[in-house]
Amino acid sequence: MMKPTVRPLTAAALCGALTLTAACTADRDAGGPSPGVSDEPSSAAARQKPSILARGVNIGVKYDQPGFNVEDGDTRHHAGFENDLANFLGKEMKFEGMAFNDIPSKDREKVLREGTAELVIATYSITDDRDEEIDFAGPYFQTRQGLLVRDEDRSIDSREKTAGKVVCTVQGSTSDTRDSKPSTRKQLARLLPEAGVHLQEDYSDCVQQLRAGNVDAVWTDQAVLYGFVERHDDVRVVEGLEIGSPQLYGVGIQEGAEEDCRRVAEKLREFITSARWRESFRNHFPKLAAADEQFEQHYKPAVSDVDAYSCSDD
Repeated sequence: MMKPTVRPLTAAALCGALTLTAACTADRDAGGPSPGVSDEPSSAAARQKPSILARGVNIGVKYDQPGFNVEDGDTRHHAGFENDLANFLGKEMKFEGMAFNDIPSKDREKVLREGTAELVIATYSITDDRDEEIDFAGPYFQTRQGLLVRDEDRSIDSREKTAGKVVCTVQGSTSDTRDSKPSTRKQLARLLPEAGVHLQEDYSDCVQQLRAGNVDAVWTDQAVLYGFVERHDDVRVVEGLEIGSPQLYGVGIQEGAEEDCRRVAEKLREFITSARWRESFRNHFPKLAAADEQFEQHYKPAVSDVDAYSCSDD
C-alpha cells in the first residue's frame, strides 16, 4: 500500500534544497542496461503526449533507505541523497508540488505503468528488462553489489564462502533470484552459487533479520549497504568483495513521456556536474566519504553515461 506524503514545493523547501550548493537491482552482466539513444529525435515524437510534469508530481520513493531517503516518523521530514535530488528537480523544473509515495521495490514498474506515479527515485537500477516497460533518465549514481554481515562475523570474505549461508535480499530488486528472468537467475546463481536466498519486503527487514542472527548476510548494492552502516554500528560491508558490474541508478518515468524524460536527463547532467552531488553525498554518507577519498570516482557516473542510458526509444 502506497503511503502518500504531500509536500508543496514551498520557498523554504526550495531554499533547503539549494543549501547544498554552499559550500544511494542484476548487474549489467545479469540483464543490465544497454545504452539507449538520447540525442536524436525519436520517430515517436509526433505521438508525444502532453507533459506529465506540468502540475503536481507524484514521486515513488523508499522511506527507509538510509543515505538515500529516510522519513522521520514524528516530523514527517525527509532526508537523504535522493530526497535532495527530488527537491533539486522540483525547483529546477518548477513542479507545482510534489507528493512522495513509499513503494516497495517490486512495485516500481507498476506505479509508473498505472500512472499513480509520474517519477520513481528509489535506488532504481537501469536494466534492459525494466526499460521494456518504463523509461529512465540517468544515471545519477553508480555502485557495485556486495554483502553486509554482522561486524564480528569473519566467516564470509569471498563469494565462495557464501556456500551454505542464508543471504537476504528484497523482492523485485536486481538481487531477487525468484522474480528475475531465467537468464538473470542463471547469472545470479553463478555469482553466489551455493547460497540460500531469503526474501523480504524491504532492506530494513533484511538488516533486522541479520542483526537478530536469522540470516548470515544481506545482498544488494554496496551504497545501500553503507547506508545501513551509517545507522548501525554492529554491521559492516565485506571489504574487497564486489559482485558484478556497476549498478546505475536512474529516475524512472512513465513510458512515452519522451520530452519530459529528456528534460529530467538534462537536469541530472547539471546535478552531477555541480557541487550539489558532492555535498549531498558527504552529508548523507559521511563515514563512507571520510573513508574513501575517491568517492566521486567510485559512485558518481560520467555525463556520457547520462547521454548513453537516458530516454531510450527502443
